[in-house]
Amino acid sequence: MKKYTLDVNGIPYACIEEGEGALLLLMHGTTGGKQLLVPQIEALSDSFRCVAFDWPGHAESGYNPAGWAADDLVEDVVTIIAKLGEQKAILVGVSQGGAIGMRVALKYPEHVTALVNMCGGPGGPPPAALVKLDEFTRVMAEGDEGQRRKAATDFATGYLHAPDFPERDPKRFADEVDLLLSHSKQSVQLLFCVPRSYVDITPRLGDIKCPTLIIWAPHDSRPALGEQLAAAIPGAKFVMIPNAGHHVNVDAPQETSAAIKAFVTRFA
Repeated sequence: MKKYTLDVNGIPYACIEEGEGALLLLMHGTTGGKQLLVPQIEALSDSFRCVAFDWPGHAESGYNPAGWAADDLVEDVVTIIAKLGEQKAILVGVSQGGAIGMRVALKYPEHVTALVNMCGGPGGPPPAALVKLDEFTRVMAEGDEGQRRKAATDFATGYLHAPDFPERDPKRFADEVDLLLSHSKQSVQLLFCVPRSYVDITPRLGDIKCPTLIIWAPHDSRPALGEQLAAAIPGAKFVMIPNAGHHVNVDAPQETSAAIKAFVTRFA
C-alpha cells in the first residue's frame, strides 16, 4: 500500500493508496484515522483507486493550531480530488467523513460521482453530548497515560461500538484505542471543533442529487436517523448492518465492505 503526504491548502495530509480505476476517497470519523478504513481499501481496490487519509489533527496529518471547521474540510476534499489528478470521486465516509461527504455533494455536486455515508448525521451533537466530549478532550489533553488510556477505552466502548465488540474482536478494539492515544495532546483539544461547527443540513438533504447509499447500525446513538436520511435524499439506498455501532465499518468490516461494493460496482 502506497503512503504519501499531500499539501492541502497548507496542511499536510497523510494518505494511503491502493488500486487503479475510478477514484474512491475513504474518510474516517472524528478521533479515528485512515488505518480504520484499510479493510474497505482491501475489499475495493481490485476495482477502484482507493485513497484514505487522516483528517487534520489526527494520527499522521498536520493541523492549523488556530483550529478548523467543517467548511474547511469541504474545501480540502475538493482540493484532494484535484491534487490526485481527478475531476470527480466516489466519497465514502464514516461519521465525520460521511457528514463532510454530504456537504461536498451539496456544494460541489460536479465533483461527486456517488456518496456513501456511514453513520454521519446532518447536524452537530446535542448539548449534553458536547459536555461529555469536553471532559473527554480535557483528560486526553491533560491526563497522565493511565488516565488517557482509560478515557480512550471508555470513549470507544461507550460511543463507537456495539456493546460486545471489545470481547468479540479484542485486537481491533485495542488497535482503535491505541489510535485514539496516538493523536497529540495539542491537536486532540481541537478535534471536536468540526462537530461543533456543523450547520444542520436537514432542510437541504433533498438537494443531494448523486447516487447515495446510507449505511447505519442499530447501536448507533441515533438508530432511526439512517433511515430518515435515506428517505430525505432522492433515490438513496439504505442498509442496516446488524450488531454494529457508530464505527460500523470497524465493528462489521466484511458486511460493510460488501454493502459498499454492491453499491459502487456500477461506477467502476
